Amino acid sequence: MTIRGAIERVDEVKPNAFGNETKLNWINDLEGRIAADVFLMDIAEIRALHYKFPEDMDTELLVTPPHEDIYTLWLLAKIDEANGEYNKYANSIRIYNEHFGNFVRWFASVYEPAQGYRSVGASHYRAIDN
Repeated sequence: MTIRGAIERVDEVKPNAFGNETKLNWINDLEGRIAADVFLMDIAEIRALHYKFPEDMDTELLVTPPHEDIYTLWLLAKIDEANGEYNKYANSIRIYNEHFGNFVRWFASVYEPAQGYRSVGASHYRAIDN
């Protein structure tokens, strides 16, 4: 999924007043967290992932199917939070956390960083390509 694709999906299901640049910044926050906490990338690689508006809107995001829904769920939660809709936010972030946890558990089951190689199931992740 591209940055543009994630934003368009969210705007379809939850009309909002936030611009694409704001949503891109929220995506940057999530990508940094994924790069650091899941893919165990080093600081230089994480900094290189900081996407810019508008030139990076067609960039592919780190997480691919079947777990790419974490981006839209994250954006939906951030919109609820920014709107001060805290009951909606509590529900949105709970759903996001469940899907993010599923992604992390799946990734941990197919990638073995201590062994220095990828398992077959994670081979499409560009963040860990050698």
